Amino acid sequence: MKKYQQRPSVKSILIVVAVMMSIGIFTLINYVPQDSTKDNQDENVEIPAIQLPKNNTNADMVGLIVYNGKIYTQTNTKINDTDAKALKDEKLGTTKGNIDEWSKQKAYDKELASTIGEMDVYSVKGYDQDFRLMVYHMQDGNHYAEFFENLNGITISSGEDIFGKLNLVGNIHSVQWRAFSDWDHDNENYKPIFDMDALNTFLKELNKTKPYLREQKSDPINSSRNNEEYRELALKLHDGSTVKLTLLRDGYIYYGIADVYFEMNEGVFSMFWNQLK
Repeated sequence: MKKYQQRPSVKSILIVVAVMMSIGIFTLINYVPQDSTKDNQDENVEIPAIQLPKNNTNADMVGLIVYNGKIYTQTNTKINDTDAKALKDEKLGTTKGNIDEWSKQKAYDKELASTIGEMDVYSVKGYDQDFRLMVYHMQDGNHYAEFFENLNGITISSGEDIFGKLNLVGNIHSVQWRAFSDWDHDNENYKPIFDMDALNTFLKELNKTKPYLREQKSDPINSSRNNEEYRELALKLHDGSTVKLTLLRDGYIYYGIADVYFEMNEGVFSMFWNQLK
């Protein structure tokens, strides 16, 4: 069962643990917002950059790759090795696998520094390289593929700045959902959604959603971990990737470990929520 703890203060937010099960190598890293404020005039939201730790002893672990001055972390979008092969684009290099819990600060400054050992890194066909990379690797006779995304150190003004990069609109093969208890216990008890008109309206509205920084006292997910208010939505795209979103009954949407959530128009959200019962 997944364990929950109260979110730490904004000045000491730690990245959620993301485990590289097949690799067994992790890194220590802090998520420290610096001047992470909402601009009241234009309603932009600054998602704080990941700050590499000066002292590793108090940090959580996350799988990451450093590339072109950006830090890419593991994501909630998954893909199997067969479909991943078709999405491989330009090879960007091979990760160094030089970071672990004992690494010094200078280890993070190297291009393609990572926590995942030595793995080939590719750009992904159809996706912005500044947003998403993919590792593709042969291990124990099997291919291994995983996406890494840059969702930190950026400024956004609407859901389009995140959801638009996922290529959701007009690109859905199938969609399923499950309630909180099934997600919490890792039960694959998904239920299909057949109303594609309702889904397409919802996906278009995602791009218009309003972003908010997640904070300890105001984050609505803190009081919504129950079967009445919580849904996980699994969207399988035509390219074989599966995007997972968290939806809360009051109109809030979350993606991955990004330190931000989004609020949707009440009427559109309520219409789609009725499909999740």
